[in-house]
Amino acid sequence: MPSPLLGYNTNVRHHGKLYHIQTEDSGVQRPHIITHLFADGGRIIASKKTTYGDILGTDDLQARVKQMMRDQHKAMFIELRDGIYDEENSEPTQEVSVPPVDPATLDAAAAQIEVAPPKPARESRYQSTRPAQPSEPANPASIFGGDLLSEKSLDEVILSYLAEDLDEDD
Repeated sequence: MPSPLLGYNTNVRHHGKLYHIQTEDSGVQRPHIITHLFADGGRIIASKKTTYGDILGTDDLQARVKQMMRDQHKAMFIELRDGIYDEENSEPTQEVSVPPVDPATLDAAAAQIEVAPPKPARESRYQSTRPAQPSEPANPASIFGGDLLSEKSLDEVILSYLAEDLDEDD
């Protein structure tokens, strides 16, 4: 059974704000593609889900799913560029959104995790997990990985995606 395909993650600036677009494949067990548009360091402002159960079993499944992922990823760029998600145009969506969390609450929760005694080990066929280690983000102002941020405009990013399509057609 094939694994889910590797997705796309892109950071882009639009109207002075940093956005992150993420597209991922859920695999043939759950045949759908999901694209999220994040803003404000992690708030989901838009999501699109496309199912592909109708093409399972085709010889060129991976190529078709990959193209669907690219198309959906580009469509989110274009909608962002066209202002569909600008604050003055945005309507409340029924998508799941993450409410703001007080940093003190997160710190308290993290402290409880760090001092909690480990559970007794039991036999398992899987390797045991290790507790997460705190780390400093590359850019404290953003969880999107500032080192991955392109200085290209949104139009330039879209054009580069379109150019890739032309190169693949040759």
